[in-house]
Amino acid sequence: MSDQKTTQNILPRIVLDGPSALTLFRDRDDRAASVHEFVYEPENDFVPEYLSDEDVAATLGDTNVFGHRTLDRLLQHGDLRIGIPSFSRSRAQGVARCVTRSRELKLVPYGDLGLRPPADDSPLYLLVPNAESKRRVRNVSQRACTTRVTPDSFKRLGDVVLVPKPEFAYVLLAHHLSFVELIVVGMEMCGRYRLTGAPSNQLLVSSGAIYDCDQLMTPTSMHDYANQNSSFPGAALALRTCKYLVPNSSSPMETIVYLLLCLPRSMGGYGLPKPQLNAKRVVNTYAGSITFSRTLIPDLYWPSARLDMEYDSDEFHSDAESLAKGARRALALRAMHVDVISMTRDIVYDESAFHAAARLVSSRLGIRFRPFSESALKKRRELRELLLWQN
Repeated sequence: MSDQKTTQNILPRIVLDGPSALTLFRDRDDRAASVHEFVYEPENDFVPEYLSDEDVAATLGDTNVFGHRTLDRLLQHGDLRIGIPSFSRSRAQGVARCVTRSRELKLVPYGDLGLRPPADDSPLYLLVPNAESKRRVRNVSQRACTTRVTPDSFKRLGDVVLVPKPEFAYVLLAHHLSFVELIVVGMEMCGRYRLTGAPSNQLLVSSGAIYDCDQLMTPTSMHDYANQNSSFPGAALALRTCKYLVPNSSSPMETIVYLLLCLPRSMGGYGLPKPQLNAKRVVNTYAGSITFSRTLIPDLYWPSARLDMEYDSDEFHSDAESLAKGARRALALRAMHVDVISMTRDIVYDESAFHAAARLVSSRLGIRFRPFSESALKKRRELRELLLWQN
């Protein structure tokens, strides 16, 4: 009896769905960015890096999300330190039925885990093993999940929470977002920034962003995971988005400029070739004497045309020092025979000005510019509305 009680105390009781997982990733990085020294001490307001290689994966494995083999696997991990060899499937489902009970959710140490508690403006999204496990709980959305996933799909967060790893969270988000919205979120997860303050039910809306974050995933890792879990709902849609994902976007506006330029016309973009985003280039001696650096990092770079589009944000390019650095950077790129086109927020929001910039890029790339049909023009305006209204 004591063994059973111990087991129920350590087994995960809630499993995050995609929206709450992404919200957690954002909040974790936001809190980590506020800590100057990245050394974990209990008194610091810092969420431990639970996605590191040192952490033990809570694998939900060979049968379904809460199959009986899941418990066998959990019990095999030395960190759990219990000696019960196995449990029946009925016992596993019994544990699962506790997942969304209100009294259990009230016991979750949200503050310690860096997890947002259920709220009117930001619900908690959870996975449950079957329809019978759902419970009516205020501000909690539950989705039944019975399809098998690979054993590396989850990580433990504390003793009661399972978090889908970023690639699985992206597959789960396919249930909640449109195709283009999923690409926008995918660019963030493959990028170096995070949106902050976004409620879990409006993931493209934010009160700001933080920068210089680690990538949560790459287009390649996402492609591989979706292929390995092709039968899981949402995997096929996530796989389709991979062809449009480019790694290393450094800001939400870089993502918007890239998507407006490069998504197909059928989706509202200009259909231009994909650039490299923020890829380091070694400078020559002449350019190095201008920037006093051995490398430059163009924002959107098309190697075949030696063309760079620089996004000059109001946030980082408004003071005299930043303007001087930007001028040196542009001069150094031209010294390397790179054609530089400047892009600003004002140009992005002005549809006519952005259209002219897109035509210029098309010309520099040697691509014949085709007029937009009425249907393509409508799609273009719909895409602009989707991408720009929340920024």
